[in-house]
Amino acid sequence: MSLDRLLSALADRREDFLKETIDITEVPAPPFQEEIRSRYVARRYRELDYPVETDDLFNVVAEIHPSPGPTLLVAAHLDTVFPPETDVRVRVEGERAYAPGIRDNSAAVAILLQVAAAWKEAPLSLPYRLLFAANVGEEGLGDLRGIRHLVDRLRPDAVVAFDGHLGSIVHEAVGSRRVKATYRGPGGHSFGDFGRPSALHAMGTFVHRFTQIPIPSEPRTTLNVGTLRGGTSVNAIAEEAEAYLDMRSGDEKELERLFNEASRLFFETAQEKKVEGTFEVVGNRPAGHLPSSHSLLVTAQKALLEQGLPFQMEPGSTDANIPLAKGIPALCLGATLGGGAHTLKEYLEIPSLLKGAQTLVRFLAMLSEEAFRRA
Repeated sequence: MSLDRLLSALADRREDFLKETIDITEVPAPPFQEEIRSRYVARRYRELDYPVETDDLFNVVAEIHPSPGPTLLVAAHLDTVFPPETDVRVRVEGERAYAPGIRDNSAAVAILLQVAAAWKEAPLSLPYRLLFAANVGEEGLGDLRGIRHLVDRLRPDAVVAFDGHLGSIVHEAVGSRRVKATYRGPGGHSFGDFGRPSALHAMGTFVHRFTQIPIPSEPRTTLNVGTLRGGTSVNAIAEEAEAYLDMRSGDEKELERLFNEASRLFFETAQEKKVEGTFEVVGNRPAGHLPSSHSLLVTAQKALLEQGLPFQMEPGSTDANIPLAKGIPALCLGATLGGGAHTLKEYLEIPSLLKGAQTLVRFLAMLSEEAFRRA
């Protein structure tokens, strides 16, 4: 069988998986600065003799298997959460490799490249067109801009985000609203101008009110004040105060209710405290859901079980949010094992590279036309 040949070709590339992962990890890709890594990945696909496109955002798309049938887009995000000065050199100790960003999501990008390399030796015959993407803007304030652009431009019939813990499947997209909230006042001396409005005092009042908003347990809904800054000196009335807010829910209506209530409280506080305010949305990830009976999801579960891996269903915020919100069948399939994500102690379990690749190709081989049916 061609699947057996491809699985064998992947196993033969065991050492190449780690080398590819190290090479990618050691190319920095901070949010909004993915260009260098993008160019590296595009060059690798060209070396493998695949048709490749890089768009204005530095998303990379390679056509792995042409077909007149429906289109499946498999996307692994390029960006990491770490600033450009971060030391991203990889350290290998036994069966673990350590470096910031190595699992999230450098290893998944490397797996797609190695699957593409093995595919040249043992291609599968598929009833659909297969595209591999390395996309920008998944982390932080990237606001999923990469996958938004790809879905709008390519119009795929189904999407798989390749990211996260091997064995996990995210089919419930948690929506989020991220807001930069800013108050501005006249400022002044803390003693001589006592009584003037303080932007920081106003923000403190708002933050307290924001955290008191009633939150339902179902659908799971959360709120958070991630950062809070303001003022210039201990003896100055603050002219400006700024907070970043994060609101999340698995239900789009509940998320909208929470956002509207937060906005109302913000401007009500501004009027009460006599300061000016701006409530700027800097992140808007829509919620969505793939039914548990959908073929795309059932096939992912079967692929994991055939690989000897128990599957775990999880809600989450991933690149799958965008297609799911548009009614396109989508999920996020976990890629590797490890720990310490988003920390300087992040690590990868090296044997999981091959396991993740084999799981992915099993999944691709098992997909039928039913997987492209709109939910």
